[in-house]
Amino acid sequence: MPDGKPAGVRCIQLDDALRCKIFGQPERPTVCGSLPPSEDMCGDSREQAMRWLGWMEEQTMPTSDPGGSDGVFQSPTN
Repeated sequence: MPDGKPAGVRCIQLDDALRCKIFGQPERPTVCGSLPPSEDMCGDSREQAMRWLGWMEEQTMPTSDPGGSDGVFQSPTN
């Protein structure tokens, strides 16, 4: 996705099994590799992992407020 992936939009590089089609390839975006799996991120199920990713998308979504956010994030488990 040349202009980035909008929040809430499925990545075009996922196959039918939800695996990255360009994993390990030089064209894979840096941001994809910058999210190493962790217990906090993955939880105990795919549902928990998807909830965490949704929260991250919300927290990093560009704001229309010229002042921006206050930079204080609460994790979805708090």
